[in-house]
Amino acid sequence: MASAPLSNPKPPSSDDLAQTRSTELSDHLGTIARNRGWTWPVLSAAIATIGITILAIVHRLIDLGTYLLGGTHAFRADLYHVKYAPTHLGFTYPPFAAVLFSPLSHLPVRLDQILFSWISLVALFGVLFVSFRATIPALDRRSVVWWAMLLLTPIGLLDPVRETFLLGQVNILLALAVIADMTVVPPSRRGYLVGVTAAIKLTPLILVPYLLLTRQRGSGLRALGTFIVAGVATTALASSASKSYWTHDVWKPNSAGWLPWVGNQGVVGVVDRLLGHTISSLTTFSLVAVIVVIGLSIALQTYRVSSPLLAFLVIEATESMASPVSWSHHFIWVILLIAWLALASDRPAHGKWWAALVAVIFWAAPFWWVPHGPSVPFAGHGWLAPIADAFFIVFMVLVLATLVSLLRRARPRRRLRNERGPLRESAGL
Repeated sequence: MASAPLSNPKPPSSDDLAQTRSTELSDHLGTIARNRGWTWPVLSAAIATIGITILAIVHRLIDLGTYLLGGTHAFRADLYHVKYAPTHLGFTYPPFAAVLFSPLSHLPVRLDQILFSWISLVALFGVLFVSFRATIPALDRRSVVWWAMLLLTPIGLLDPVRETFLLGQVNILLALAVIADMTVVPPSRRGYLVGVTAAIKLTPLILVPYLLLTRQRGSGLRALGTFIVAGVATTALASSASKSYWTHDVWKPNSAGWLPWVGNQGVVGVVDRLLGHTISSLTTFSLVAVIVVIGLSIALQTYRVSSPLLAFLVIEATESMASPVSWSHHFIWVILLIAWLALASDRPAHGKWWAALVAVIFWAAPFWWVPHGPSVPFAGHGWLAPIADAFFIVFMVLVLATLVSLLRRARPRRRLRNERGPLRESAGL
């Protein structure tokens, strides 16, 4: 008796192939971590720790000095009028941030610098840990710790990270809170960290409409509610400073410094440098609104049909481009971008090469190569513009490449709908 012919097996779907690729990569990374000792990870962590400690001892962390000045004046009416002597700049964050720095303002400056640098290094480890968890969740915890420790020094040399340590900025701490909340925190508890971060620095507020419009209503309301509670509590503690900030200082982006400076990689800085003069407040807010609407629309569609993680990266790129004050040290989230390009199951074709390219750009920070300084108020004209705006171009490419990917995904669906139309008509439907 002849056996029945075997049916053709169902071809693997793209999701199956992606999952297989992710599992293979997880096994490979796990094998490397298990077969190697802890010498290199510990050495990397030690180099990073010693490096930032020496830096904190011998170098003035000027932005941390501004934060400590804010902490000293947190409960005074002159919070947004006093200037930090070395830079002649004032405190520009919401008053909630000043209240948080108030306890540190009573300690010796060098001790503050060392403690804050150590806290930031632990947060950098956290960003690496969360980035591995978000992009390759099958990787076991021991291997994640191994790789995160190993990468502390090389990732610490990325321009946004090293500038954060040089200045004593809060960006690593804020990035850890936002990335963790949006990727690894369970949806039922998501939003609190985003709200706290937005109360410290306003730009994460873009995540509130993103969460609400992607039907993550609970997360969006928790983020908004936490932001409001923090603001109300601060108003009760520091009413004069809060009134000054929310009625006046929040509308003055130029108070944070010279926006056309080459270190400002947002759209306002790019346009100022290209035009050779500063743009008006109306033009500034119009540009910001356009970038936010376009980026948010692309992120929403990406969340629906592609990848929540990629959608979050698009939102972060949108925030970085749209913010009128978008200094190069703000972009700690590129660590997650590099991890997604290199490790994620839904990474693009040749993702590892793209990850390497982004890493090289953010290590090299080519916009610093352009002649700049007090004597060059509008750096990077003509053929130097792509170099002067290197980080902005990376963000723009990410958003536009995601849009192209969405349009390609839509073609088969439109073709299928068009083919079904005549069939339904011929069937009398």
